[in-house]
Amino acid sequence: MKKRSLVPIAAALFLAAGALPALAGECSVHNDTDWDFKVESGNTSNQSVDAHSETSIESGHFKGKAEGGKSISGSCKDGEHIEITEKDGDPDVDVRDGD
Repeated sequence: MKKRSLVPIAAALFLAAGALPALAGECSVHNDTDWDFKVESGNTSNQSVDAHSETSIESGHFKGKAEGGKSISGSCKDGEHIEITEKDGDPDVDVRDGD
């Protein structure tokens, strides 16, 4: 193999390796409440978890706040699922294995 063709291959492998952490380390979230939360998790802040939506956040410890003072917190591992529901007027968080 020529030296010239090794440079693009090496660059592509380097870029792919850098993208792997971004692809890994997420938890899925289902917010079945009327509140929009701004969430910090892992090393990422200002993630939006809107009312009645499904999204994903970075795995690790998480905490979130909604307007009006409602808050959520907990931790999730890669591939787990977070279910946010309302219980007695407050958000209730349940973390489950991702199936």
